[in-house]
Amino acid sequence: MEPSVYIPRYLEREYLRSHPNLTPAARQLVHEEIATRPKSFITDDHGLALLSYAQVRNALIHRLETAEDLLEDEFEQERMAAFRDARIASAQIYDTDPRCIDARLLEIMIAEAPVENCVNDALILERNAKRLIKHVVPGFDEDAPHFWNEDFLATSGEDAATCTAATPELIGWLHTLEALAFLCIATARYSAAAGFARTAMRAQGYDGYPQGSLLLALARLEQEDEFFKYADESPWYLLSRALLLYKIDRERAAKRAIQEFARTCEGGAYFLLNPTYLNPYVPTRPLETVAWKRTHQAVWEADTILSDVPEFSAWAEEVEGVLAAAEDFARKQGL
Repeated sequence: MEPSVYIPRYLEREYLRSHPNLTPAARQLVHEEIATRPKSFITDDHGLALLSYAQVRNALIHRLETAEDLLEDEFEQERMAAFRDARIASAQIYDTDPRCIDARLLEIMIAEAPVENCVNDALILERNAKRLIKHVVPGFDEDAPHFWNEDFLATSGEDAATCTAATPELIGWLHTLEALAFLCIATARYSAAAGFARTAMRAQGYDGYPQGSLLLALARLEQEDEFFKYADESPWYLLSRALLLYKIDRERAAKRAIQEFARTCEGGAYFLLNPTYLNPYVPTRPLETVAWKRTHQAVWEADTILSDVPEFSAWAEEVEGVLAAAEDFARKQGL
């Protein structure tokens, strides 16, 4: 979930709580003003930390995008420097305000460290974040269907989705769960990945896509019955379905599934047959609007699974239409 979404909602909620007698027109004006000038509405250190985190993250994304036009050696130097600077700044923010969970998660996800280290650090952060939320977020209930106590919702007059979207600590915890889901896939902890994804999926008002990680994990675990409960038209589902059907020896269905993936998901066949580097998430999977970038995310997240089943990609290449789709995408993109 983007900071540009949840930070203004947090600031608006805090402002309205301290100004309960505003007219509807005044409330609308506050909403519009916060969207354009959030800094003017910061009244505490936590708000300042959140805004600082957003600035660090935005600067990192900008540097990574700008670096793409550099020569290879310069690109690598700038990329590593951008990560280093963002790690230092994120660590300072989190040290100042441990409620800014996303700052610590960003530091973990761009660390120059083995994936195992990232998993361990994210596990520690998840436990600390949940402990923190229980102490500082009124109404949070780990056992409630959507993490909010029903009596609290009734008293506040808000629903679970509204509360979630305006609570940065909870968003940071959900981000950490989602990050753990695809970190566990990257380290072949498929059951654990499914568990973290299922937990994150219980939230309302959170626009991440933990379901993608769950689909990949269930396909790898060959849990067919549960897998098809989450059917959608995403690249994660279409790729995972083909992989699942291949693994359970339903070859005809698998062929139709991989053909649909290649035909429906722009770039799907290309990225499957030509694994292509993707920058680490900063700190979680961005909601890409460009179709082929979403497909790239799905295939990249499946990399460990595809390595576990190396014959799958070779088999897919031989299925009619898949190689042609890959070549067609490469020509259109000038690859």
